[in-house]
Amino acid sequence: MLPPRSKRVDNQPHIRPAAREDLDALFALDQTCFRPGIAYSKTELRYFLFHPRSISVVAEDGGSIAGFAIVEFLLEEGRRIGHVITIDVPAALRRTGVGRLLMDALLDSCRESEAAAVRLEVAVDNEAAIAFYQRLGFTQMGRMRGYYMGKLDALTMRLALQG
Repeated sequence: MLPPRSKRVDNQPHIRPAAREDLDALFALDQTCFRPGIAYSKTELRYFLFHPRSISVVAEDGGSIAGFAIVEFLLEEGRRIGHVITIDVPAALRRTGVGRLLMDALLDSCRESEAAAVRLEVAVDNEAAIAFYQRLGFTQMGRMRGYYMGKLDALTMRLALQG
């Protein structure tokens, strides 16, 4: 299920579905948010943004993109699971609530789609992101050796949505 066309609270950015015309801007943002080898290629990003099993949302503020996030839906052990592909917020807008708005939109979509849980991977050296996910209720489930670029480990984290 897609989020409402536009969702705005007070003076915060509003959340809307990603559109095809956003691709170049979202690609550029992803390249600034993540180091080479972790950032997605334009082809990969296009695939995840517009795949029928994905929901992609953009935070927009005054006509400018303030961030975006993608979740894809998978089946694991016969249960629908949301898998966070990426959440991108420019460095200047981190700790302003944009990331929380994006994650709230993804989690709402996962609940509406009756996902049992949401999972993600995060680089072990990304302490700010790990703390952010923990504040949202995610717990560490494991560690994937060499997940990024064959060198950097990732933590796997999960948030249960249903019992």
